[in-house]
Amino acid sequence: MIRINPAAAATPVPPAPHVLGRYPGYDASAPALEITGLSVVFPGDHGPTAVVDDVGYSVDAGKSLAVIGESGSGKSITVRAVMGILPRQARVTSGTVRLSGVDVGTLGDAVFRRLRGSAIGMVFQDSLSALNPVLPVGYQIAEVFRVHRGMGRKVSNRRAIEMLDRVRIPSPEHRARQYPHEFSGGMRQRVMIAMALSLDPAVLIADEPTTALDVTVQAQIMELLADLRAERNMALVLISHDLGVVADTADEIAVMYGGRIVERAPADELYRKPRHPYTRALLAAIPGRHTRGRRLAVLPGSPPDPSRLPAGCAFRPRCADSDDDCLARPALRQVGPSRLSACHRNEEVVENER
Repeated sequence: MIRINPAAAATPVPPAPHVLGRYPGYDASAPALEITGLSVVFPGDHGPTAVVDDVGYSVDAGKSLAVIGESGSGKSITVRAVMGILPRQARVTSGTVRLSGVDVGTLGDAVFRRLRGSAIGMVFQDSLSALNPVLPVGYQIAEVFRVHRGMGRKVSNRRAIEMLDRVRIPSPEHRARQYPHEFSGGMRQRVMIAMALSLDPAVLIADEPTTALDVTVQAQIMELLADLRAERNMALVLISHDLGVVADTADEIAVMYGGRIVERAPADELYRKPRHPYTRALLAAIPGRHTRGRRLAVLPGSPPDPSRLPAGCAFRPRCADSDDDCLARPALRQVGPSRLSACHRNEEVVENER
């Protein structure tokens, strides 16, 4: 169960429509974030290499989507393309990104830079590297208000303290004067969340927000994100390699492998009956009471090199159920209400469940 503040959930704060309302295509009923056919390539020794290949997903206001997969599956590059902060050598070759119906690709870089933070925000996975080590954390949060809202020093400092309090950092006035190295990993992550939420974005992307945190702190950060999502009616995109971490927070899950979406389903259905062999392998590797005293399942092999993807299904070399049909690339197709899977054996799996 997602643990939320009942009082906050009863009166959600809607995303600010005026931020995007002035741009063509704005539709308050459209998904808060919608990605369609996104492909990203990097230069390689043998030509451009696709690290994100025809990826698409969407998330509505007030809902959460978890994007899962091993390192190198394309999760972070996808959201960096959405944010317009790809490495210089990367290039988007196709696809559209819409925020509440507005195609951000038509706005131009200068306009989209102004929308980052106010329409869409991001929490990066390495909080220590993302924060400036020589500036107090309160100053860094206040700078967001000064640059984007034109606030003066006193007002912006007061708002920074309010944001630290909102993400449940004790003694926010005192902590605002401290430097990043004086915070624990979990507290630094809370600072990053406060900074990302300062301008009330309609969409928040959290890229591996619990990396290098212990289990207790992981649960606290995920609970905080769930509470803030409910309080603000905000769309939340969680990037993770761990299906166990997002189990109580995600409404829907998209599984990536080899730069593609290989399965997408409501969270409860995916955990109960995964349709793709890769998803089943990830779930089998999660420790729990049922694994006590047993050797944990291990997914053999390593994620594929994007420049040397195997023919057909990218998961084929690691899949115990592969056959000759897997030499052809499977399409991502519907296998049930609100369910998509890219596996040649979808019909067999569905038939076995009846």
